[in-house]
Amino acid sequence: MSPQSNDNANEPLPRKSRADTLAWAKRYTSVMAHYAQVDIAQDPAPRTHFEDCIGKGDEVADDGRFTLTYATYARLPVQEHTAAVRKLRAELKKHGVDVSDYAEDRDRPAVTLYGKNESEGFLIIADTVKPANTLRLSVSTGCFLPPGAEQQKF
Repeated sequence: MSPQSNDNANEPLPRKSRADTLAWAKRYTSVMAHYAQVDIAQDPAPRTHFEDCIGKGDEVADDGRFTLTYATYARLPVQEHTAAVRKLRAELKKHGVDVSDYAEDRDRPAVTLYGKNESEGFLIIADTVKPANTLRLSVSTGCFLPPGAEQQKF
């Protein structure tokens, strides 16, 4: 995912360090937990995954650009996941997030929410995952170029 608004591969990328991006992701998932009225657990531990940005033509630059996916987890009975994610969904919509997909499965039970903040270029996931009684709250950023790095041209 890239916050670029057109097909120009050489459009200037937003700049942010990995440390600042991770700090933002931690704050944002904390806000998500607040909206859902759940506590972030330490087990399972939060997961941090930085990746190189991949362009529309599968190009990978050598200039340090990256994306981040950061996931935290809340431990609560699976029967409470739907209510928590409904609260989260209502608040996200108020704050510029387009909830593109939302599903409740009462048979399992389980819930899945996918959202995107177009103006800030990040994705959100909130869903029931394993191990049992675990709710994931995750954000994925667009592509950032580290401060001071010279952007590679294609």
